[in-house]
Amino acid sequence: MLVNVRRIIAMAMILISNAALAELNITDATVRLLPPSVPNTSAYFTLQNISDKNVTLVGAQAGIANKAELHNHIMHGDVMRMEKQDTIVVPAGKIVNFTPGGLHMMLFGLTEPLKEDQVVTLILLTEDDQQISFDAVVASPKKHSHH
Repeated sequence: MLVNVRRIIAMAMILISNAALAELNITDATVRLLPPSVPNTSAYFTLQNISDKNVTLVGAQAGIANKAELHNHIMHGDVMRMEKQDTIVVPAGKIVNFTPGGLHMMLFGLTEPLKEDQVVTLILLTEDDQQISFDAVVASPKKHSHH
């Protein structure tokens, strides 16, 4: 009897988690392949919010890096600068693109050299404590579909 209750609870948790994660469709996810001596890189992807509520991103994680952050390129006078974003809102029913020269995920302190076509797992963190995990393919800059 106790085993069945645990199984039911576990299944319910999975269903609740999958329902919560269904708010964002993440497509075209890539991580930029750079020479092995470069300790940092970036990730790009497309987010589609299929819910009727805004989703607010508050951070990122990646098992392949010591630190992951959400960034944007912003013009300051005549100079383009990369700035960490504390929050990024994905409006209800809208698409937000993370692209070179715009919003992107920075990966600092890679824990191992990346290889072309390697699949890595990245995580987006939301203000309501969701962790949205997705896979990205490591690709050379010329292969990024977001250019």
